[in-house]
Amino acid sequence: MSHCLCYTIRMIIKIEPTPLASKRTKERIKQRGPEFVVERMHDTESLGLGSGGATLESWLLREVGGPDGDTWVGWLPLDEFKVISA
Repeated sequence: MSHCLCYTIRMIIKIEPTPLASKRTKERIKQRGPEFVVERMHDTESLGLGSGGATLESWLLREVGGPDGDTWVGWLPLDEFKVISA
């Protein structure tokens, strides 16, 4: 029996990049944040990557009130940002 750890959550969080964040993550937070709606959360197993070795967890985030009328939605790795308020 396979267990899928996939959540549908809709809460607004405020985030900032961690020191190890990629340039992409830093730019998304700077340009589209720092507040985002959490749409989904996935772990390594639910992404179909197996359970051997490193774990990967990522969250699907939606921009809150896009300034240009275009709302950004995308996945950010959990280890590249930290939640500073929810």
